[in-house]
Amino acid sequence: MRTLVIGDIHGNLPALRQVFTRAKFDPAKDRLIAIGDVFNNHPYSAGCVEELIRVKNLVWCLGNHDALALSWLRGEWGSSKRLGPWRQEELISIKLSYNNGKTKSDRKRMKIHAAFVGSAATLYFIDEGNRLFVHAGIDWRFPVNRQPDPTVYYTDRNTYAVHAFVHALRGTRFPYKDVFIGHTKTTSEYRDGKPVRRANLWNVDTGAGSWGKLTLMDVDTYQYWQSDFGPRVTS
Repeated sequence: MRTLVIGDIHGNLPALRQVFTRAKFDPAKDRLIAIGDVFNNHPYSAGCVEELIRVKNLVWCLGNHDALALSWLRGEWGSSKRLGPWRQEELISIKLSYNNGKTKSDRKRMKIHAAFVGSAATLYFIDEGNRLFVHAGIDWRFPVNRQPDPTVYYTDRNTYAVHAFVHALRGTRFPYKDVFIGHTKTTSEYRDGKPVRRANLWNVDTGAGSWGKLTLMDVDTYQYWQSDFGPRVTS
């Protein structure tokens, strides 16, 4: 069994199918760790969820766009239970992928997906090899399981922008074998669309939510497969 981590998909179903094909991904045998933000930007979020439902051994690290989608799918939008401060226009591509819940069939699909995401998603995951998987990062002053702000797992920027840089400059490491994150697309810095390693941290968000690539990486060998560059989408 391989353990593969996939970067931010952002509703990009063609890219998801492409990397699965190129990696010869086996949904019955391979373990897949989705680093988060399966939803939004591209208009195929629901189709991406359908692909993940087929994966027997799935770990889904909740992303900020997933939190938005889950809130809407649960019918919590506009209530105090909402999982984040978002504007209505940021729901457009998610609503489009579910036909805005217009039909009974659409609403049934939304209910099934809400239940699936709610049960499959976790805030972080540490595997048997002491690798940390989290969508954005953590507050490193506190243990991973005792974060004072539960939204930090999918909103943090400092892990990649600050801590990884400092570790790389000092020749030090995060207290895990490896750390895998997404959330901050590498294409904002590097136009080649490749995943970025700093110290023992890998950022596998290679811009599939806009014009970049989707990355699927073997966490043991660091071999990775990517989709082609895609059409530009505002993210």
